[in-house]
Amino acid sequence: MKKLTLIALLITSTTMVFAQAPKFGFKAGLNLNNVSSNDEELNEELGGRTSIHLGVITDFTISKSLSFQPQLLFSGRGAKESHGDHSDVYDFNSLELPLNFVYGKNSSKGVFVGMGPSLGYNLNGKIKGHDEDPENIEFGSGEGQIKRFDIGLNALLGYKFSQRYFVSSNYSLGLSNWSNSSNSTWKNNIVGISIGYFLKK
Repeated sequence: MKKLTLIALLITSTTMVFAQAPKFGFKAGLNLNNVSSNDEELNEELGGRTSIHLGVITDFTISKSLSFQPQLLFSGRGAKESHGDHSDVYDFNSLELPLNFVYGKNSSKGVFVGMGPSLGYNLNGKIKGHDEDPENIEFGSGEGQIKRFDIGLNALLGYKFSQRYFVSSNYSLGLSNWSNSSNSTWKNNIVGISIGYFLKK
């Protein structure tokens, strides 16, 4: 959590150099989650999990066509593991901090694209079995535990209908291994679909 606090302070100090006042807004949508692993058998058993995301977005203008858009999102992540006659769901609730640099023409309507790192922090997690009570996932640095902090690379494509309303899709490629085991990898990947709204400046 200290890492996220330091990063947030760095973002705040960086954005203070921008001349124009920022725009603030909200976004919400669906996450289509998927996990990649170095275990071929596990990859065959793992499937996608659908969840939601929602949060706030800030837009700092850098030039006529470029802006910096940090976001803070509550996001569901995880996967579904099939075992033939039943499935286990790995259900994570996380905070995400996408830090996108966004390019688009300076007009009220049009396409925009973006890219940047995405930082994540797992708040809690459960394994939900077919006929068993949910089991809490343990977080930490020990064997069998899951790391809380992770980092990904985010790519963004969207369309703004006006200076206030927009839709977007993004793909976040997980770069961090959630597993503490040196012999296994668990990387979370997300396809997101969002609608958003900027408050009037």
